Amino acid sequence: MKIIIISVMCLFIFTNCLSAQVIDEFNSPNLDKKLWEMKKVGKASYEVKDGVLTMSSPSVESGIILYHPRNIVDMDITFEIKLNTAGLVDNIVCGSLAEIMEPQLNDNINNNLEASLFFIVDKCYVKQDPVVIGQKPPNPAGMEGQYEKNGWNIVQITFSKSKGKVTFVVNGKIIGEVDINKDVKQRFFFITSDPYTSHYTGEVKIEYVKFSGPGALSLAVVKTDKLATTWAKMKIN
Repeated sequence: MKIIIISVMCLFIFTNCLSAQVIDEFNSPNLDKKLWEMKKVGKASYEVKDGVLTMSSPSVESGIILYHPRNIVDMDITFEIKLNTAGLVDNIVCGSLAEIMEPQLNDNINNNLEASLFFIVDKCYVKQDPVVIGQKPPNPAGMEGQYEKNGWNIVQITFSKSKGKVTFVVNGKIIGEVDINKDVKQRFFFITSDPYTSHYTGEVKIEYVKFSGPGALSLAVVKTDKLATTWAKMKIN
């Protein structure tokens, strides 16, 4: 797996700003355990081939969810995902769950669902954090848009602890922005083509995922004897 790591440190008069970018381009048949944890049940499967991760759930009783294993609740971090929706059957979802869970009954998943972006046949739309933890998140009015139904889409989801916001962008257009629920104690970023074992099937292809912002720093730790003050770039195969 090739990971491109870019880190930068900026010094201002009163503020230190440290940020990073980590890009997983899926150039290895094995998932990087530092970046990903895959949960699948039934006949669900995944494959990394020719720089694309394919996640498939071919039957209703199957399900598959890809997680980033760190709790991001206290982070400022952006996830950029290039995904292909041609295999969408019921929905493709990118967002956050309160726990790392195996695919299971829809109520169990929905009761742990936090701010997320849903792709369905005719549109994409935002689900907001539940008002009470354990409640199914509401769908805020007007937070929806269109996407390329049989091709590639670039999704950006920014979780900003400092601003108290979660922002959703699809193909350069803001779909919606919601307030972060301060009662949420855990957030785990996830991508799925079918999170349920009681409903749905489908497939999603992912060309890359980019992690950026201060929350990506711990993924881009590079030991050095000197303080880095300029851009650094490293490739790991």
